[in-house]
Amino acid sequence: MCGIVGVVSQFFGDKRAASLSSLAHRGPDGQGEQVVSVANQQVWLAHTRLAILDLSPAGHQPMWSRDGRWLVTFNGEIYNHAELRKTLQGSFRGHSDTETLVELIADRGVEAVLPLLNGMFAFAALDTKEEKLYLVRDPFGIKPLYYLQEKGAFAFASEVRALRKTGLVDGLPDANALQQFLTLRYVPSPDSLWQGVNRLKPGHVLCLDLPSMKASEHHFVAPVSDQFIGSLDDAASAYQIQLKEAVGRQLLSDVPVGVLLSGGIDSALVAAMAKDTGRDLPCFTVGFGNGHSECEISDAEETARVLGLPIASVIVTPEELLNSLPDIVRSVEEPLGTTSIMPMWHLVQRARQDVTVVLTGQGTDEPWGGYRRYQVEMVRRMMPVGSFWRLMKGMGGIVGSRLPDVLERGLRTLPEHNLAVRAIEACTLFSTKERMLLTGTSCNGAALGVMNEWMSWLDATECEPAERMMRVDARMNLADDLLLYGDKISMASSLEARVPMLDIELVKFVESLPLSYRVRLQRSKVAHKLMAERYLPSSIVHRKKRGFQVPFGDWSRGPWREYIEDVLLSPGAPHLAYLDRNVLLALWNEHVTNRRDRSRQMFALFMLALWWRETVAA
Repeated sequence: MCGIVGVVSQFFGDKRAASLSSLAHRGPDGQGEQVVSVANQQVWLAHTRLAILDLSPAGHQPMWSRDGRWLVTFNGEIYNHAELRKTLQGSFRGHSDTETLVELIADRGVEAVLPLLNGMFAFAALDTKEEKLYLVRDPFGIKPLYYLQEKGAFAFASEVRALRKTGLVDGLPDANALQQFLTLRYVPSPDSLWQGVNRLKPGHVLCLDLPSMKASEHHFVAPVSDQFIGSLDDAASAYQIQLKEAVGRQLLSDVPVGVLLSGGIDSALVAAMAKDTGRDLPCFTVGFGNGHSECEISDAEETARVLGLPIASVIVTPEELLNSLPDIVRSVEEPLGTTSIMPMWHLVQRARQDVTVVLTGQGTDEPWGGYRRYQVEMVRRMMPVGSFWRLMKGMGGIVGSRLPDVLERGLRTLPEHNLAVRAIEACTLFSTKERMLLTGTSCNGAALGVMNEWMSWLDATECEPAERMMRVDARMNLADDLLLYGDKISMASSLEARVPMLDIELVKFVESLPLSYRVRLQRSKVAHKLMAERYLPSSIVHRKKRGFQVPFGDWSRGPWREYIEDVLLSPGAPHLAYLDRNVLLALWNEHVTNRRDRSRQMFALFMLALWWRETVAA
């Protein structure tokens, strides 16, 4: 795991050192850089190293191919690199996956290599012969990669801070992306909230032609079209093999590995599979102590006892979480509306004391249908749209202020004919009417356009609506929300976080299963849970999901209230140039007086305002 940064420009000043050093937390074990003249351009590629595989100088980057044609700067892990290396001839300097990658590219070219890779990665590959620069982001976007083209230059980096240090970023928020954030609670690639800064979409490759400085981009992954043939029990048995192999691949490391263990079955299965391979990995969990229903420590400790694994527990107080928020916001670099970023910050810091790599259970809900919105699609399929659903939508509008947020969103989706619109409504943060009040415009930015692009990618497959939604979620909101903060927060502590549930081969298998093997009415993760019962007691497998949440509702009305009001409502705060303060005040009063639980919306707005104060205006 590392940090990468690069600039293509005819004239690039003395800001390289500051740009590279801004990524030191991603790679405290070393730095490297190369400047190459290609097509009358100066191409600077740089790298900060967190040594995981091949701790020797042979793993130093940027790395040249043996033939001197290709230069690569790479972030991530390629779990099948040892098998791929066997297909290559010639001697190797070391055993790093970066060396395997650069020699594969030298042997076959970027486009031919990408479908072969199983891993999490973001990298740049410079072809000095054809005078092209390639940027690549893995199929699920586990590793972020930002880029921009401004003032006659092109730049890319693992984090926005490195781009800002180049002097090419104006540092202003993007008004169109703001509408996307207010719609989805995150900004989907290719946009970001930083004006002029793009995020490469998951599973995409960007090619920059250096003579013309023109960039083109396309998807390098085809959607799964294979269909599993067999019974539900057959599927569970095949899944058991696939998951064990995936976890085994992701144990590849020359440094200590652990597990981030929650109270759910996903991380428990990862730990169990690692134990099945003969590895008793140390586990780490976090919570808020007794008296908080959201606390998962006791559940995680029970799971560790069942599996016979050591576990370290971290208890954080409301004050500790609040005090860490500015650091969290600066590290994540973009406002995200999920409260789990706060306990995760403290959890990874504890894990880093003992290990350099952790396995997590992230990435299961989307392929396996773990969210309620997929249940709504199942209901819709059974009861086609008609006057009843239009009436229910109307009822939602009439009594919406008295409905739970998730139910109101579900009612809004039912009468919609367009699946992309339904997918947005199912997870929308603020309704069209609310966005109009907040910003003076009801548009969703480019959210619908991005959603339609991903839906179109699936046109060649025979996916039911719920399946389409699940596949898009796995590559859109998962990548640019949950995985984005997972990468930024873990790397802020120089910790590599791996997600075996998103192993490329494993997800190919899961997405080949019949939909009914994954999600049914009032049931989700069907084969996943069936298989889990071979390792865990039924009481753990079917334990109520807590969702790794923070009791924001209670704390925002109590010990956090004054701080939130200061950040959100102080006259002259920079975000108030874009958002109507009177509307913010009305929403806040509605929340703190318990007339309606606005926790989801208020936390997102709070993080947006804090981001504006700590990063944009800083």
